[in-house]
Amino acid sequence: MSDSGNLVINANMIHGSKTDADCPKPRASHCSTSWNDKLYVFGGQDDDNNKLEDLWEFDQASGSWREIQIQEGDVKPLCRSGHSAVTYGNKMYIFGGILELTKELNDMIVFDFEQMRFVQGEEIPDYIDGSPERR
Repeated sequence: MSDSGNLVINANMIHGSKTDADCPKPRASHCSTSWNDKLYVFGGQDDDNNKLEDLWEFDQASGSWREIQIQEGDVKPLCRSGHSAVTYGNKMYIFGGILELTKELNDMIVFDFEQMRFVQGEEIPDYIDGSPERR
């Protein structure tokens, strides 16, 4: 991290200030994906190997972070690291990961960008009648 307080992101780790509440804490083994010119970072593990369940949005235009708050009564995903994610349409699909050293997850959780909340996992994608269109 530089003296300017910038957050450094690479494919495997996020390094930054542990005291800055306006950005994600340093982590590894998280997933990230983008939608509408914003970067989303979910889960991972901290320096003490604690699994995380937070979701952060980075606005590339303003250079600012905000934590996506999970509302009471909404679907709340388990903390995890080593998972994967992909954006398709207006949703982020997150698969699997590690909950504990001997507990691997085999679930699908879904974040709806338009509703800005997690929805019930294992959803049937829009392309159920065939393969998605080529890009």
